Amino acid sequence: MEENSKNWVDRLWRAFSSMKMGLALLGIIALVAGLGTLIPQAEQDPQKAQAVGQLWQTLGFTHLYSTVWFRLLLGLLCINLIVCSIQRFGSIYRQTFQLAPPTILARVPQKNSRVVKGEVQSLQKSVQEFLQQKGYRVILGGDSSQWSFIAAKRRLGHWGSFITHLSFVVLVLGALLGSILGFKGYLMEGAGTTIPLQQIELSKGKVSETFSVRINSAEDRFLPNGQRDNWYTDMSILENGQEVARKTLSVNHPFEYKGVTFYQASFSNGARFTVEMKGEKIPVVLREQGQNYYQAPGTDLYLIATSIMPPSSSQKAVALYQVYKGTGADPVQSGQLSLGQTVDVQSTYKLTLDSYAGFTGLQVKKDPGVAIIWLGCALLVLGLLLAFYWQPLVLSGILNSENGREGTLTVGAFSGKAKAVSLEALDQLVSSVTK
Repeated sequence: MEENSKNWVDRLWRAFSSMKMGLALLGIIALVAGLGTLIPQAEQDPQKAQAVGQLWQTLGFTHLYSTVWFRLLLGLLCINLIVCSIQRFGSIYRQTFQLAPPTILARVPQKNSRVVKGEVQSLQKSVQEFLQQKGYRVILGGDSSQWSFIAAKRRLGHWGSFITHLSFVVLVLGALLGSILGFKGYLMEGAGTTIPLQQIELSKGKVSETFSVRINSAEDRFLPNGQRDNWYTDMSILENGQEVARKTLSVNHPFEYKGVTFYQASFSNGARFTVEMKGEKIPVVLREQGQNYYQAPGTDLYLIATSIMPPSSSQKAVALYQVYKGTGADPVQSGQLSLGQTVDVQSTYKLTLDSYAGFTGLQVKKDPGVAIIWLGCALLVLGLLLAFYWQPLVLSGILNSENGREGTLTVGAFSGKAKAVSLEALDQLVSSVTK
């Protein structure tokens, strides 16, 4: 039983340590991700995503990156990279920190090698002086009949590919963490309103935070020359009804609280009205261009604001309104209200314009994987720099003594795929020794 379990473990290990599996997983992920760019995603365009065939929706291609099977593919790729990295770790560690001089000629690099004959002590001295001058880390070995050495530069270059593979694991883990524990949403609220974070419109994820957001003010500011300055939102964070944080955010100047970031995304003009009906006063806040509406209780009358002009130095706030009845396509009443003005609406209620109220559109995002993704990016850059610009260079050799005075020095060089670098270093060593 134990033997069968061990065989299964060995088979799984061999499977996940296979480069073929890694390439296959990369190919599948690339193909699936390519389909994800062609098929509309529900997070970005819900209407187009709904128009996609039912089969594609059932398979999850309209919300591809949050599906269990896509996350499983990423997880399998991570396991493959981790297993491959574990297998290579020992070899890389020895090449970096446990260099040992060769004991037989077969361990001297054979592809790039040279043979030099001469006086034993002179050869030893020349080799050591050259290596010290060039800044190699030198380790000597051997005995009276055989002298050997190994010298290395830029040893950390061995870790380039290892760190690069590790960076992909970190990037995938960061993406998975953000996808599972994070969320993305949107809110559009007018000045003076308070909304619990759990009630915002979500495009992905789930909100676990319990604090609320209060919009103190929302402004569309202009410069003296008439050009738009920016959209500004004065926002407060409320916990248990108490203000715990407050900040004015604008485009490119977000507000972060407990890992949740608020981005200024849009702005719309709005106004506060008072509806007086049957002795009751009802506060109403409308956005321009009919982006929301008010239906009087017990009636089929629908009130919208078609245009709202904010107050300026030359005029007060003005609102254009329309009233629709039932499913009618044409308004049954329309008009203009200035600040404080009251109008009768279809002999049903009275409408008063109280004040201007800007509406702010905020993107709300929580991604606990961002820091991990930045770490993965840093590791990727470091790994690529080490792999391409810090390639290790190793020189090693054996000096065999023939009669105690004369000897034959066999030297070789290795520098990964940078064959020209190893040949140049080898020629420099031979040239220095033979002078």
